[in-house]
Amino acid sequence: MSDYLIVIDMQADYVADGKPYDKERLVAAINNKIASYPSHRVLYVLNRFLWEINKKPKEFADGLSVISNQTFEKRRASCFTNRSLKDVLEQGDAKSLEFIGVDGNYCVKASVLAAISEGYQVTVDLSCLGIINRKKFRKILMNWKRENIILKENHHS
Repeated sequence: MSDYLIVIDMQADYVADGKPYDKERLVAAINNKIASYPSHRVLYVLNRFLWEINKKPKEFADGLSVISNQTFEKRRASCFTNRSLKDVLEQGDAKSLEFIGVDGNYCVKASVLAAISEGYQVTVDLSCLGIINRKKFRKILMNWKRENIILKENHHS
């Protein structure tokens, strides 16, 4: 188990019926992962583009287990663009982070690479990752293996 679990962009405008992700499978896998962590070690990140600032706040995907009030917004792909999130990790003396959520080709990828550059040991549970373009993701996966990112592929670890 990593020091913190970071749940990326599991929000209603990305993960819902009619969207490209298998919502039921993804939410179930992510909820199992969330349940394996103490609530104070689970951080949620929601994407809110600059042009959405004056609109209503983003909502979590239907059925997602929200066990902490530690929710952070980001305006760019990487969650490390949010200073408050970085402060929580520093104050919690985090050394290792596990990332789950959507999309493996975009925001999760950017956050994982930023975490590596910040010096964290990174884990990604592939069963808890939403990926629209699997062909593109194969290249990212090869890069992650070269970066010594710990990759898990089962639903119950």
